Amino acid sequence: MARLLPLLLSAAFLLPLFAGTSLKAQPAAEADADAGVIVDSSMLKLPEFDPQAPPEETLKTVEGLWQTRIDVETPTEANLLKVRVLEHIIKGAEAIVGNDKAEEEVALKAVQNKMEALGVLAQAGDPAATQKAIAMARDLAEDKRPLLAREGKLILLSSRLAELQTMDAKGRLAFVDDLMGLLKTAKISGREVQIASITADILEQLGDLEAARSLYTQLAEEAAKADSPETRARAEEFGGAARRLSLPGSEIKISGETLAGEKFDIKNHRGKVVLVQFWASWCGYCLQEMPNIKQMYNTYHEDGFEVIGVNLDESAERASAIVSDMKLPWPSLFSSDPTEQGMENPNATFYGIASIPQCILVDREGKVVTLNARGEELTRQLERLFLENAPKTPETTETTPSDPAP
Repeated sequence: MARLLPLLLSAAFLLPLFAGTSLKAQPAAEADADAGVIVDSSMLKLPEFDPQAPPEETLKTVEGLWQTRIDVETPTEANLLKVRVLEHIIKGAEAIVGNDKAEEEVALKAVQNKMEALGVLAQAGDPAATQKAIAMARDLAEDKRPLLAREGKLILLSSRLAELQTMDAKGRLAFVDDLMGLLKTAKISGREVQIASITADILEQLGDLEAARSLYTQLAEEAAKADSPETRARAEEFGGAARRLSLPGSEIKISGETLAGEKFDIKNHRGKVVLVQFWASWCGYCLQEMPNIKQMYNTYHEDGFEVIGVNLDESAERASAIVSDMKLPWPSLFSSDPTEQGMENPNATFYGIASIPQCILVDREGKVVTLNARGEELTRQLERLFLENAPKTPETTETTPSDPAP
């Protein structure tokens, strides 16, 4: 849950929807005259919007405003000028949306520029920006232009992300169906993929694997049909994430070659409890977890506890150095194929591993117990598997009753 709050706060301010390049204060000497408007502390020249100009031309002007260079002496002056630029972006965007001659896709881009500007203003602390965005979204949802109505409905739905935390399982599944039903009305964009993936991440952090799995499954199908090659490339990632979330109660497939060059297949560890840890030398949380894993390994190894690391470094030397420095007694898988190293490790891509450490605990039957076997959860699960489920003599059963496994 540690990462949930920032996501919810971002959602509340609509930032996942409108993330863009913030206006930056830069010295005038660094400004390129062709890149945008150059200003100094005494004057901010902004282009006028000609009401007779074609909407496409006005949109080009609006988009160019994001490249405005600001050269002032103090941060306060810079912020004031940035607000003026953002307000000018909003003014130009509104002129396009209100122009009956604007093609629908041009009007949609204008809406997205306005929403992005409002998002930046909200991030800067403008209390009215979020309300203005929601009000505009409500109007858009009733627009006769399908793409604009879809945009408004998507913004309204996304503004409710914070409510996921208080919804029941049925409500979350309904939210997923509403979101994906809306996205399926047109080819999905990269920005919409971001909205859906953030939603899935929140659901996963809330422990609602069913809703998250449903969302990832549908997202993979839609991403595969996208116009953007980058978005299509993410379809495999989302399909893998859905596969990972289906693991509890099912068998996991983990195989490959270790850093020592030995073949490994988790199927050969049937009858033992196995922890699969996806890790890398650059992952501080991974390294922080190692001492706890070592302690559990030393405690339960003789009883049949094994650990297999799946290293996601791009350098075998770096991975081996960590193994040596921390004296890790278990093997780590590492692909010798340069195209399958780092986050492209086949085990990682197959299960859509996008953040680490990912610690998956497997029982003696080869079935996944939990996807989050870290810290106290690992200790609790191992106690349950090795102590509570250990064979008991009649005397032990009479004198020391055990609670049912959770």
